[in-house]
Amino acid sequence: MPRKSSQKSGQISFFFLDFLMIILLVVNLVWIVFDWLFEYELLRGYLYGIAPDFTDMYASSVHPRFILIDLMFVSVFLTEFFIRWAMAVYHRLYHRWFFFPFIHFYDLLGCIPLGGFRFLRLLRIISITYRLQKHGIIDLSDTAVVRFIRKYHGILIEELSDRVTLNILTDIQREVCNGGPVVDRIVNEVVMPQRDSLVEWMSHRIEKVANHNYGGYRDDIRDYVQERINTAVDENEEFARLEQIPVFGSLIRNTVEKAISDMVFSVINGIMQDLASSRNRVLINEAADVLFDAILLKEEDTELNRLVVDTIDRSLEIVKQQVRVQQWKLRDLADDEDHFRELLREELMKAEAGLDTDGESDVQVDMDLDSDADADNVADKGREADDPGTTSKK
Repeated sequence: MPRKSSQKSGQISFFFLDFLMIILLVVNLVWIVFDWLFEYELLRGYLYGIAPDFTDMYASSVHPRFILIDLMFVSVFLTEFFIRWAMAVYHRLYHRWFFFPFIHFYDLLGCIPLGGFRFLRLLRIISITYRLQKHGIIDLSDTAVVRFIRKYHGILIEELSDRVTLNILTDIQREVCNGGPVVDRIVNEVVMPQRDSLVEWMSHRIEKVANHNYGGYRDDIRDYVQERINTAVDENEEFARLEQIPVFGSLIRNTVEKAISDMVFSVINGIMQDLASSRNRVLINEAADVLFDAILLKEEDTELNRLVVDTIDRSLEIVKQQVRVQQWKLRDLADDEDHFRELLREELMKAEAGLDTDGESDVQVDMDLDSDADADNVADKGREADDPGTTSKK
């Protein structure tokens, strides 16, 4: 318990130091910008017009000694840096004791009292703010500045990654079209290891399609086979001679024609039933062997090789087109649309509330008029009771 309480008090002390450092860094940076602008005659003349005493004092006493003043800030920053380095070594936050200055190099460079190095202190403010945000001391996640930074940081990263991806895909396309080893690697390292899975998938799909569709077209296939055989028999001279046989010629011709039709349909029906069963895997397996062998022997089949290369090239082009789509613009449009819908919903609710209020006001006015009328009637009756003469005159 005492150790935990000491750690907690140490963390509170460091968080207090973080807030103090942020205040000092902001003051220092604002002072640097002011002193830099003070060198321009335009600003000095403007300040002299509104605060001549302060301008004379700053020009004579502060501005010439600004380097010394900045060194005082630098001494504080360096002290805080070495304290944090010592604490990092004590708590073994890094693998080696000398890693801290390399990781926080911007803190050291920001302590150089020269020109642009001073503005690296802004990175120190950002790192301290991030540390406080990480430990839950402050919460800036829903502020406009953080939303702005997060949005444009995402846009920058997306644009850079898209450019890199497009360059890589273009290089792959060029290598594929020039006959590089990419196609062979895709076939050998991607397609071939998945050969059994592809055959199984094709077998399952063909079986499913055949079972689902063949039953509905079975009679149509039979009629088509019968029609084609009838046409072939009519055009065949040998069958024409069979009809010349006395008495039995036509019977023999019709019998042979029906037998041929039944045999052909039986063969087709058997093939379709085989395709509609798990036995189709043997046929598909053999077809896959022929296809993969043809792809691998590309020097013997240039047309197939051209089709494979063209397929890969077009697939990569589609991927490139998708990469070129700026997703951040689509997100902005979606956010704008949601915001517009929300505003429209609020306006409709206000309009409905306004209509309800107007209705209640009209009812209240009617009630007030009725109350006034009742009061007038009561007053008239009272006057009539007080003045009987008035009643007789009426």
